[in-house]
Amino acid sequence: MSKEKLWEAMEHVAPDLIEEADRPVTAKKRRGRVLVIAAAACLMLAVGVVAADALFGFHLLYFENDGESNRYGFTAETTKFPAEQFSETVQDYMENGMPVLATRPADYVAEGEEAYVTTYDIPTFDTYDEAAAFVGEDIPLAAESETLTAGTNDGFSVHVLGDYVSISTRYALSDYDILFRVNIDAEGGGGYETGAVLGEGDMEITPLEMTTGSGDGVLVYLTTGERPNCAAYFIHDGIYYNIFIAGASDTALMEEILADF
Repeated sequence: MSKEKLWEAMEHVAPDLIEEADRPVTAKKRRGRVLVIAAAACLMLAVGVVAADALFGFHLLYFENDGESNRYGFTAETTKFPAEQFSETVQDYMENGMPVLATRPADYVAEGEEAYVTTYDIPTFDTYDEAAAFVGEDIPLAAESETLTAGTNDGFSVHVLGDYVSISTRYALSDYDILFRVNIDAEGGGGYETGAVLGEGDMEITPLEMTTGSGDGVLVYLTTGERPNCAAYFIHDGIYYNIFIAGASDTALMEEILADF
C-alpha cells in the first residue's frame, strides 16, 4: 500500500497512531499549547465514565458493528510516571510546549475568528532506541519487536502533549504498512478514550484475544470486508502500545509481531 493510500485508508480506519504537526489554532488558545491530533476517525478525549467490562487493563466503552456505525472504544489503565523519570528536554516540553517552527494565518476559519496554523519542531530519530533514550532512560519501554525490524521505517517521532508522550512510526513489512505507537502517561494527566471509527460499509469487526511473548494480554480487533485491517492494543509495565496492520486482516503476522514483546 502506498503512503497516499495509507492516509486515505486511515481516514476510514484510525488506530490512533497518525499525528500531524499542523492544525489551525484560534488566537485565544495559542498560548504555549501543543496540538497533536490523531487521524480523523480516532478519539482521544478526557473521560469520566468507566465501563463495567474490563479486559487486560482496558475498560471497554462501546462496540458497534451494524454496518452503519462500525466503531469501538475503550480507556486504558496506564501508569502515571513522575515527571523526573522523563528526560530534561521532555520535561521542558511538558511544561512549556514543543518548540514552534512556524506560524501562519489559517486558510479556512469561521467568520469573525482569528486562527493560525502552527508547525512544531517534532523530534525524529533513526532508531527506536534513540527515541526511547530521548523520552527518558528511566521509562520502562519494551524493546522493539525483532519482526518489525525486518522491515523499514519512516523514523521514530516523539510527540509531547502536556502530560502525554508518544513514540510513533510506520513500518513497511511484507508488503504491508504497519503503524506502531507507544503511549506514556505522566503524573497529572487525566484518562483518555481511544479506539477507532470505521464508518459505514460492508465489513465485519471481530474482537479477539492474543498474548505477547512476555505474557501480556492483547486486545485485538480484526476487520474484514471493504477495509480489512488488524489492530492490537496491550499494556506492558504500565505503558500502552498500539500496532495496526493496514489493508490486511493478517492475524498470523500480528501474532508473530506480538511474540517479540
